[in-house]
Amino acid sequence: MLKAIVLLILSASLWAAEEHATVSVQRFQKKLVVTINHDEGWHTYWKNPGDAGIASTFKFSQNTKPVDVKAYEWPAPKRYIEAGDILTIGYSGKKHFFFDDVPGAFDLHVGMLICKDICIPGEAKLKLGAGEDFMANRMAKPFPADELEKAFKELPAEASLPAGFEYYLTRTKDQPNLTLHYSLKNFKSPKLPETLNLLTGFPQAPWGFKRESLYLKDGVIYGKTEIEWDGEYQDPVVPLPANGQFPKPYELKFLINAPDSAKVNVVTLKLQDFANATPALNEFYKNLPPFDGKGTSVVAGTTGTQGNIFEYFLFAFLGGLILNLMPCVLPVISLKLFGLIKHKNLPKKKILGHNLSYTAGVLSTFMALGGVIAALKATGEEIGWGFQLQSPAFILVMMLILFILSLNLFGLFEFVTPGGSKLGSAEIKESVAGDFFSGILTTILSTPCSAPFLGTALTFAFTTSTLNIFLMFFFIGLGLAFPFLMTAFFPAALAIFPRPGAWMEKLKYFLGLSLVATVIWLYDVFVTLVDFDKISWRLNLLFALWFFAFFFAQKISKSRVLQTLAFALPFAMTVMAIQNLEMRPTTTDAVTKSDSQWKPWSEEKLNDEKGKLVFMDFTAEWCLTCKVNKRLVMETDGFNELAKKYDLVLLRADWTKRDDNITQFLKRYNVVGVPAYFVQKADGQIVHLGETISLSKIESNLN
Repeated sequence: MLKAIVLLILSASLWAAEEHATVSVQRFQKKLVVTINHDEGWHTYWKNPGDAGIASTFKFSQNTKPVDVKAYEWPAPKRYIEAGDILTIGYSGKKHFFFDDVPGAFDLHVGMLICKDICIPGEAKLKLGAGEDFMANRMAKPFPADELEKAFKELPAEASLPAGFEYYLTRTKDQPNLTLHYSLKNFKSPKLPETLNLLTGFPQAPWGFKRESLYLKDGVIYGKTEIEWDGEYQDPVVPLPANGQFPKPYELKFLINAPDSAKVNVVTLKLQDFANATPALNEFYKNLPPFDGKGTSVVAGTTGTQGNIFEYFLFAFLGGLILNLMPCVLPVISLKLFGLIKHKNLPKKKILGHNLSYTAGVLSTFMALGGVIAALKATGEEIGWGFQLQSPAFILVMMLILFILSLNLFGLFEFVTPGGSKLGSAEIKESVAGDFFSGILTTILSTPCSAPFLGTALTFAFTTSTLNIFLMFFFIGLGLAFPFLMTAFFPAALAIFPRPGAWMEKLKYFLGLSLVATVIWLYDVFVTLVDFDKISWRLNLLFALWFFAFFFAQKISKSRVLQTLAFALPFAMTVMAIQNLEMRPTTTDAVTKSDSQWKPWSEEKLNDEKGKLVFMDFTAEWCLTCKVNKRLVMETDGFNELAKKYDLVLLRADWTKRDDNITQFLKRYNVVGVPAYFVQKADGQIVHLGETISLSKIESNLN
């Protein structure tokens, strides 16, 4: 009687399990596809089920005799946290399992433990005839060929370990258990592709893999997995070697769910020895912020999720506001200020029109930059703040524009608008178009600069959705235009400036000199980007011809034909120069040539210097803020004494030209522009110091 009751209960549970999943088998391209389509909320288990569970089984037979069938790799599983904080690894929804075809008729037995709030052992018994292509345990239709083909391509495949992946084994002293430690760097985004561990071990005796712990700090993912050594339960017994050396290396298979990869793959780790864990290693993990695999620890050395988006909007606005004080934009900002002083006695409506036009120029240019960045990101390009100044053609055009504007301020020529009003000398700001153009120039010249608050906002913008890119750039532009926008609505604020007068004519020449200085700065950047020896005489001739064209039109001839000819020659030469620019073939970074104590940065060089204290300077010739920091901090006796005191290795990364290695390194530490400064400690830990530095800040991070 008792036996009958047990059989009845078991039969009922098996039937119940079958009711929570549709199991089918289908012939497809000389393969068999076994599909488990789980009911809503129910799941089964992978080969390594995790803290609890039982892996599904697939058994084929013909005429009651088992048939050995080649199985392809199972689909990539998911990770589940069940009641009681139990971690399991398995499947939900619809999953396709692939096997080699079995000629003729055969029987299939699928065993599974299917779980929701409770777990029920279940099975499905299917028989596929010799002339049949599909069979299911309940009503179902065959799956489309394109769906099955896609599923087959997405199966985990054998792969090599990603670059920047390191691993080793330790043993807790006097304990029989091991710990597998691993780390990964050199990734673009820390987000794991799937809801799964970074490493998930295949079952292999005598290794019993327990739960993985992940951490993220300073652009490196750290992981560790506890391992139960089950050798004492083997027959014969396999003891854990007392000397830490396995008689024969173990080759263990893992699913790897690495950032930047298109899918989960299979890798093999070769383990041949282990060392005793040290207290310092335990302390190291205590200081690491936990990582959930979702890419939420975005600020180096901090934990938690990304800040409230409104905080980033505020940072963007404040960063744009501070840009008004940065050396990159002061020449054009000064021109705008010059116009404000001149117009302080105009009616409020006209002042409002001028400043709104300037604001429109700033915002529209930032929106255009946002569109370019979004488009480049969509193509997979690595880009950063100030990327346009890595283009020699763009710099050449900017040099000529600013040079021509300086000639305007020196009174060498006057533009005339279609309406007849002049845009020459001090009159340049009387045009709404002139204000709009000033906004464009201000934006273009501001992008080489980074400022407090701006770095955080830009990091968010460059790593988020397209909509947020435009929103962040809008608030940066709003901050940049804000001082002039305020004077549009509160023109009384202009009373702090002196009255317009003859002194403004001399100021105009000073502003012309500031533009010439900006041209010289861009000229210096241009030289580092191109093969200057080949084009130096042509470049100098180009500037001379542009000067002569305006001088000819102003002082020599008023003939429209002759003036057109005078301008045609430099214009044609400009077009030809842009088309024939060649990037300079450099073997060393330009920024290290004049300073022997600095070495060119590379990740290989950084790895070679592990065990030493390293200071890294990420800079570019077009970055004026970098030059200011260099002059105020890194070219001082105090910095030299600090370098000697700590025996610092000094590495400098030149981002003047496009360098994807630098771009990707900065991105890993949530930096999208220069200047950027880092310290690598003796234990290999990298600390991002931000875009502003001081001797005390550097020293505090060295200790």
